[in-house]
Amino acid sequence: MPNTDKFDQCISAVFDSRLIIVDRAIANLLRTLAATPDYLHVVREAAGATSFSSELQKCTETGEFKMPQSAKSVVALTVGLLLEFDKRRISITDFVTKYFPAATSNDCFRKFLETVIAPFKRAFHSLLKGENAIQGARLAPSESIIPEPDKEELARWLKTLLANVYATDLLEEDERRDLQDMVKGMLYAVEFDNPILLKVIYLGLKYALGSNNMDLRELNAVKDILTTYGILE
Repeated sequence: MPNTDKFDQCISAVFDSRLIIVDRAIANLLRTLAATPDYLHVVREAAGATSFSSELQKCTETGEFKMPQSAKSVVALTVGLLLEFDKRRISITDFVTKYFPAATSNDCFRKFLETVIAPFKRAFHSLLKGENAIQGARLAPSESIIPEPDKEELARWLKTLLANVYATDLLEEDERRDLQDMVKGMLYAVEFDNPILLKVIYLGLKYALGSNNMDLRELNAVKDILTTYGILE
């Protein structure tokens, strides 16, 4: 069974944080999800089965935040929210005080942890073990976020990166396989036009390539395209 230790440590760090200092714990959780192939597979399957924006709308439409029932929807929604917090597109302080009212902002944050992060942990464990694997149906493709010519250019840069990862002598074999899986995962995300997945995998690739002192030329080209269409800031 896949090891959950790194994931559990990151979740514990989020629970141990206070609202004003949780940013680092969130960033570390996202980096761990992106850099661990087993975890990334769970995120990829969840993001491919549901839409973050539609799940967020459904969960907040009454003014009271309610988590979805499907494990895949829970994971897709939570990872999407954490990415929005990390990129400052949504203020975590404004979000928790609006949807989880309490006497103090930290009390609001504790309610958010119990309502969102605790179910996320359970759902992630369930999917990592292979449970609820059929829940959620793949959405029909919507209008493309990235125009086809730029999508093709993005794929070309990623295929060049994949070839360079295969050819380099800077990597151990297990590191090479993990990086190849991540690049292939990003090609998958490009094909299905999934912005959440593109953000998560880009973050992991940036961290992994930098850790191995590899040239980031191809990844910088990928970043430029994703930034142009608002997927990255």
